[in-house]
Amino acid sequence: MAMKRLSLLLAPSSAASPASPAFLGFPFERSQLRNMGMILKPSLLFKDNNPFCCHHSCSSSGSYRHSKDKKGCSFSNINDALSAFNHMLHLQPQPSIVQFSKLLSAVVRMRYYETVVFLCKQMELAGISHNVYTFNILINCFCHLHADSGFSVLAKIIKLGFEPSVVTFSTIVNGLCIEGRIARAVEFFNDMVAGGYEPNLHTYNTIINGLCKIGDTSVAAGLLKKMDEAGCDPDVVTFNTIIDNLCKDRLVNKALDIFSQMKGKSIKPDVITYTSLMHGLCNSGQWKEASALLNEMMGLNIMPDVVTFSMLIDTLCKEGEVSEAQGVLKQMTEKGVEPNIFTYNSLMDGYCLRREVVEARKILDVMISKGCSPDVFSYSILINGYCKTKRIDDAKQVFDEMVHQGLIPDTVSYSNLIGGLFQAGRVLEAKELLKDMYTEGHSLNLITYSILLDGLIKQDCFDQALGLFRDMQNSYLKPDLAIYNIIIDAMCKSGKLKDARELFLELSVKGLQPNVRVWTTIINGLCKEGLLDEAYKAFRQMEEDGCPPDNCSYNVFIRGLLQHKDPRAVQLISEMTGKGFSADVHTTELVVDDDLVVKQLLGSCEVHQGEKLNVEKKRCRIDTEKQSSSGNSGAKPGNPTCLPMMMHLEAETMPYTSYDATAMEGKDAKDAKGRKDSKDAKGRKDSKDANERKDAKNGKSHTPANPTAVDSTPGISILHS
Repeated sequence: MAMKRLSLLLAPSSAASPASPAFLGFPFERSQLRNMGMILKPSLLFKDNNPFCCHHSCSSSGSYRHSKDKKGCSFSNINDALSAFNHMLHLQPQPSIVQFSKLLSAVVRMRYYETVVFLCKQMELAGISHNVYTFNILINCFCHLHADSGFSVLAKIIKLGFEPSVVTFSTIVNGLCIEGRIARAVEFFNDMVAGGYEPNLHTYNTIINGLCKIGDTSVAAGLLKKMDEAGCDPDVVTFNTIIDNLCKDRLVNKALDIFSQMKGKSIKPDVITYTSLMHGLCNSGQWKEASALLNEMMGLNIMPDVVTFSMLIDTLCKEGEVSEAQGVLKQMTEKGVEPNIFTYNSLMDGYCLRREVVEARKILDVMISKGCSPDVFSYSILINGYCKTKRIDDAKQVFDEMVHQGLIPDTVSYSNLIGGLFQAGRVLEAKELLKDMYTEGHSLNLITYSILLDGLIKQDCFDQALGLFRDMQNSYLKPDLAIYNIIIDAMCKSGKLKDARELFLELSVKGLQPNVRVWTTIINGLCKEGLLDEAYKAFRQMEEDGCPPDNCSYNVFIRGLLQHKDPRAVQLISEMTGKGFSADVHTTELVVDDDLVVKQLLGSCEVHQGEKLNVEKKRCRIDTEKQSSSGNSGAKPGNPTCLPMMMHLEAETMPYTSYDATAMEGKDAKDAKGRKDSKDAKGRKDSKDANERKDAKNGKSHTPANPTAVDSTPGISILHS
């Protein structure tokens, strides 16, 4: 019954032409058959029109290369295999089908799939009957060529009365997966089980791998339970496939659960298991857990390879933990694993993130002394580091050194140096380098345009920037939201609010949906012009349009309201803290220096007995402090009227520095309050330094949110992406 059902289910999905010749009882296109025979030159198979008289002579049945090993026989080249086949075909009595199967398997291992199909045809013409094993070999070859032909062979097996084996079905499943027809493979797998055939380990591993390839990792993981129920024990390959794909999907906790199951079944993890898990942990920022896994695997005498070590080093460097990364590098060399170019580049990038460019240069020198030649990316990292630390001449020297080494600078290298030159006010040199970039055949990308526009605007060359923007609009490379944001911001700052609003409205016409950065820029521009009602409408409109305000949006708008003594600032502060956001240092300065706002905040809070409001201007925070540890808890976190009291006003890095909001708003606050310039500048500098250190630790400066940051040289990783 199962045979009858399978014969209906597993028929070829498409019929061949009626004129096609019958090969092994199923249709086959003439062109395909002809191609199979012509894989090798005809002279290799035929000589003087004598079939199977090969150029390679064989004097006896033992003269062909036939080594007894686990796989049967092996050949150094296809000609030897064909010579052996020719000799076997003319022996009397003929060798058994087992001997032919071994020879065919050897040719399959050499990946001459079409040749195997042709040899099977010669066997049929010589009257040699196939068995299930040779049919399986044939199906395997077809599955590497065209899986549907494998179904035809399966139909032939059933028609001849043979019983298909699990290998038969597994081979077809594998063929469908090779062709990317995973859904059909799963369907066939289910038919196989419904037909009473128990999948083996290879079948499960094949279907699990296929499911993972199409993103159905959770379904693949569910097959582990089915394997248990069927009494089929998974192996390290089964678990590695699932763990690796869960980690790639950033489902690290699920991957760790599977890892625990794996150890519970006494299946020993290998270097692939640990590397996959460490990769997942590193991607989620859990470098301490990744380091623990590294120590665990070494404790089990599982030697990490250069990929494992380098991956952890790269993550540590991005997190600003360069000292930890150096410790891993020391472990790496002590274990006899040599760092590669990726390892050195990661260390250089880590030091550059911390503004320690001298140390990054030392890494480059060590790299060269160890015989590991730097690539363009290596030099680009160092150029970017020098530009960010305002050492433009050193950056130019590294650029020239790269060219002297025979490396061709790419768009990244040029863009970094051009941005650094603009930042240093060396506009003419930046333009000359841009000409060189064109001469060398490099085209501008969006990041390069961002750097150019940002640099021109900061050097008060707004008309040139606007002209470049218009040229870009007319070119094949259309501006993105980041580019629009640069121009809109510049228009707002230069008092051209009308033009900025027109450009903002143009976004929807261009099919671009304003993001939170663009909305915040236009709100900031409206506030600067005193158009607070319009700014308020825009602030509410952005959320209605599916773009909720973020921390930066609230801070920018609240500062605009505070600077104009608008009482709506108190409402926005309460709303901001209610959403889990906090004020940055510049908003805090305006709050604690405005007695009216402080009184309104106090009035909106229910101050309970046993508590007092502690407003510390130097620490820039508003909090509650208990007078007695045995007293009542006082204000409740769930009470909206108490939110302003519980708000911690911390110094945070502005995420969208393209607005230059830090400098802009800090200046206005200073002018409004008549502070001394030197004291205010020093306070902002200290805050900026603290923010930069925090960014370096969090890895933020490596992938800035916007290429138009105050530091106009974008991160290397963004330019490469």
